[in-house]
Amino acid sequence: DERVCRALGRVLSLQGYRVRTFTSARDYLAERDRFTATCIAAVVPMPELDGLALHDAEHALGGDTPTVFITASGDIATTVRAMKAGAADFLEKPFDDEAFLAAVASAVARSEHSLDERRSLAELWRHLQRLTPREAEVCGLVVSGRLNKQIAAAIGTTEKTVKVHRARVMQKMGVASLAQLVRIVDRALRESGTRTILTHASAPLSRPRALAIIESVLKREPRDSGDM
Repeated sequence: DERVCRALGRVLSLQGYRVRTFTSARDYLAERDRFTATCIAAVVPMPELDGLALHDAEHALGGDTPTVFITASGDIATTVRAMKAGAADFLEKPFDDEAFLAAVASAVARSEHSLDERRSLAELWRHLQRLTPREAEVCGLVVSGRLNKQIAAAIGTTEKTVKVHRARVMQKMGVASLAQLVRIVDRALRESGTRTILTHASAPLSRPRALAIIESVLKREPRDSGDM
């Protein structure tokens, strides 16, 4: 409803938010790559794609923008579906401006925290993308707690060559100690379900091949007990 879009847009603009309005989910999806949304306010019942389908499509495209769902129905089934979909909030018409602004403010705060996390992970992925397959293998063996001579035996080379690979891993990953390397590799591995990252003003980043190599090494070479 264009009138509702204008009214809610005006409420948000008066609070200093930059607002874009769309009268269909497809219109939003067609434009989404041209700006960075920190909150989506979507009516649940819409023609073609409803608010829940819009939320699913947004996440399928690699985004995780929090969504505030708006509905007039108020039925339990719709509420449950929205919450299972990861709704930031769920507003039933009629609602006042204060409730709407509170829901948006909470969603924006959540989005900004998520964006900081994505930026951090994206930076880590960029470091990992610089590793060659052999360096990724050495990285996995180093993180598993293996000594240089053990790594040399595992990959069929000399300790001197391992030291060179190890130094390059540390330099490319931007770390100065084994403890730092372990922490950032663990951070990357915790996000094993993430395949693509969308960050502010950035093209999509695909999961580095080096991570799959490191995971394979760690499955083959369990970490020593007593490792940090």
